[in-house]
Amino acid sequence: MPTPVEPLRLLLLAHEPFWQALLSGCLTAPGSNVILLHGANWDVFSARYANERNTVLLTTPDLQPRTGACLLPTVVLLETEPLVGPTGVSDWLVRDALTGDTLRRCLRYVHERSRLEDSLRRLVGQDPLTGIANRQGFQALLSARLSEGGSLALGHLDLDNFRRANDSLGHQAGDRLILQVVARLKNQLDAGDQIARLGGDEFALLIDTRTAPERALQMAERITDVLSEPYWVDGESLLLGCSLGIAHSQAQPEADPLMWHAHIAMRQAKSMQGCTYHLFDERINRNARSLADLEGELRRALRRDELELHYQPRLCLDSGRIVGLEALVRWRHQERGLLPPSEFVPLAEQSGLIVPLGYWVIFRALRDMQALREQGFAPLHMAINLSFRQFQDSQLLPTLNRLIAEHDVDARWLEFELTETAVMRRSDQVRQTMDALRQLGVRFSLDDFGTGYSSFMHLNSLPIALLKIDMGFVAQMELREENRKLVNAMITLAHNLNLEVVAEGVETAGQLELLRSFGCNQVQGYLISRPLPVEELVTYLRSQAAHADTSRSG
Repeated sequence: MPTPVEPLRLLLLAHEPFWQALLSGCLTAPGSNVILLHGANWDVFSARYANERNTVLLTTPDLQPRTGACLLPTVVLLETEPLVGPTGVSDWLVRDALTGDTLRRCLRYVHERSRLEDSLRRLVGQDPLTGIANRQGFQALLSARLSEGGSLALGHLDLDNFRRANDSLGHQAGDRLILQVVARLKNQLDAGDQIARLGGDEFALLIDTRTAPERALQMAERITDVLSEPYWVDGESLLLGCSLGIAHSQAQPEADPLMWHAHIAMRQAKSMQGCTYHLFDERINRNARSLADLEGELRRALRRDELELHYQPRLCLDSGRIVGLEALVRWRHQERGLLPPSEFVPLAEQSGLIVPLGYWVIFRALRDMQALREQGFAPLHMAINLSFRQFQDSQLLPTLNRLIAEHDVDARWLEFELTETAVMRRSDQVRQTMDALRQLGVRFSLDDFGTGYSSFMHLNSLPIALLKIDMGFVAQMELREENRKLVNAMITLAHNLNLEVVAEGVETAGQLELLRSFGCNQVQGYLISRPLPVEELVTYLRSQAAHADTSRSG
């Protein structure tokens, strides 16, 4: 007996009765498996159909749900052909041109676009090797679990000596070793537990402790026992150590402190031999240098001017010229040397220091823009990472206005990079702030695109000029066909929305050629240049300009 095909459901929002009559007439073809439902507004449908598959919303502009309220593929119904395509929708239909054929073509297009976006969302949250959640997928899982309430524990697992085994046996053998680790971990999970791969040899565990808080330590013991058993790879027996940190969620749980606590506990476990685990408590926190101490050091670093900016050039693939710079902050620590952002920016986010840190970065970047101009360099776009907390700060606009005037900088060359997480939160407020900044001339790029959960439909409603593809996708292009297809699809869809694309983390000539063949606009990464202090940047830009002049004269 054949499996019945699920009908396509069309939800119609229109005051005018002719739309229902016109659409019904287009759906009278024999064998048409479509249901047309009519409602007065989105609230009529939202509770029942908001998350249904095989469902498309057809709406007139006056009844179109506000941005973010409806996640269904949306087609807007218009009286006349628009001069500019409507934003925030998948497609549109015009009354006088509406026939059965145009409706079917429109629905096929919307269906294929929706499938592609679903695939992108699924792939960007999934580790391609193991099929479990990756870092981005895990962050979404953790946020969702914490918002539900209830007790849970977070485990941060790191494999000891994996890199040594990977280097000696080869990357393919390393992949097979990772698959064995994941299989052992999965066998220890119960319903309600989840696992994710945070990086090459790091994993996260969400442990459901609602019924039994002691489950976390029981599972930690089982996991360290099973991971201490020998692994067999290519006929060889291997032993790996592991370090597991466990942290329990608090009464008012937040993701960042919980991840930090699990990380501290993991570092404590790593100080011991073999497969071990450690439970976070405040004594560990004090022994591992408390957050308050680190926060105090960072405050002093801001006062003592121990921070510095390095700039990574962006290359235009069409012209072969450097067209932009990304400002990346570094901390020249008196004891630990030059620290990358990953060592202190998460702490700044958690403590609130990200706001003064962000203003310092803006001030220094504008000062260096002025210095480059005075040395005769052509204008370059200056990309600055803007945190969501700073985006919310009431002093952002007046401070930026003042700094632009002080350094006599043309704001059209200033670019703020926002993460997908920031763009998707409080979209109305985000839009208002972006519009105000755009009035100054500032443009926006979306950083690490593909690692969050924004939809192309939502992006189309925001004043974003560029998408930056995360280096994690670029790095695997030469090895995995899936990554090549994904990056190609991202670039194609971005171009369809009239957005430029910048690929991050380009490190090989092979990656560069693939991106060029996909039509990528700009690239940055160590193949082009590492991030440079401003003095070295000046030398680099002069050599690039001299090379360009030589090429033209030749």
